[in-house]
Formats: sequence, structure tokens, C-alpha cells
Amino acid sequence: MEQLSVSEREKLLHGLHGYLAWIGAEIPDVFEIDGTEIPLHEVVWRLINKKELTEAETAGIESLICALEGAEMRDETALAKETITREEAEDLYKEASGLLRAIMDLKRIENGAHPDKDVRRKILQKKISDARGLLKFVDDMV
Repeated sequence: MEQLSVSEREKLLHGLHGYLAWIGAEIPDVFEIDGTEIPLHEVVWRLINKKELTEAETAGIESLICALEGAEMRDETALAKETITREEAEDLYKEASGLLRAIMDLKRIENGAHPDKDVRRKILQKKISDARGLLKFVDDMV
């Protein structure tokens, strides 16, 4: 197998450092943290689709983010410094970008950013306000 060249290494690292490196990346189905395999993709998906989080879930998200950031940093360091093949480098890049995606999704959840739900709520509030205004107008006319 062919070793990773300096230019290929720089290209992969540059890709990870881009603002949108995680877009389109797949969150790993299963990921090992401290010797325990967790169904990462499923966990993130369930948290994204949850209406409200408990305090325990919020604390769990924070610790999961820390663990994933550490794992992503290890992948990035290995990609930058270790003597590896192209295939190994591509695997590290894929894993690191997937972890970045999971981290970004979890941070969005942690910050309470559910833009779709917020937009739907605002539209619904506007419709209710319009309906109340129409009812008031009809009552005033009668």
C-alpha cells in the first residue's frame, strides 16, 4: 500500500479545518468511547427528534460532546503526524468528519436550536393572531 504524501495529508487536514467539513458527513453508526461501544448515530438521531430534554440528558450531551471532541482531535493528530497509508488516512478523515457532524448536531441540540420547530411555532402563532383579529372584526361588525 502506498504511503500518504505530504500534499495529500495537507489536503485532508485542510478539508477538516474548513467551516463546513461536517456537512454531508455520516455520523458513525457505532463508536467506542472509553471502551464502551455506543450506537452514536441512533443516539444523536433520537436526541434531535426529542421535544424536550431532561437535565440528565443535557448533562449527557455535554459529556458526549467532550468525549467526541477528544476522539476527533486524536484522529486529526494521527492524520497530521503518523506514517499512514492513503486508505488509513481516508478512514481517519471519514471518522473525524463524522464525529464533527455529531458534535455540531449535539451542540445545536444543547443550545436548543430547533429552527424547524421555531419557524412552525411562529407561523402557527401568526395564524392564531390573524384568526383572533378576524373574530374581533366580525364581533365589532355585528
